[in-house]
Amino acid sequence: NPMFITVSQEGYIFVSDCLTHFVYVYNRDGQFLFQFGGKGSGEGQLNEPGGICTDRAGNIVVADWGNDRVELFDKTGRFLTHITTDLKWPCGVAMAPQGPLVVSDANDTV
Repeated sequence: NPMFITVSQEGYIFVSDCLTHFVYVYNRDGQFLFQFGGKGSGEGQLNEPGGICTDRAGNIVVADWGNDRVELFDKTGRFLTHITTDLKWPCGVAMAPQGPLVVSDANDTV
């Protein structure tokens, strides 16, 4: 059940899937490369991932809706850090051109 999609500067396609709790990664031709996440609340695990974007370094930002946090992964899907854990149901993420991360949640907070 794909929910959100983004394309990195290198042309990689990232798709978040809220039913499988994974992020799927494809090359620019649509060939599957790898997946990361998986259901859970531990570091690197996701629970109903939603919005997704990449930063200028190619890192992947994921709104982890079911865990009430926003996660940062490197371009290979390796967990780096929790960006924030104080939102209720974060659902959308976007990286502004000059770098600030914008996050929206299900309570109409940006």
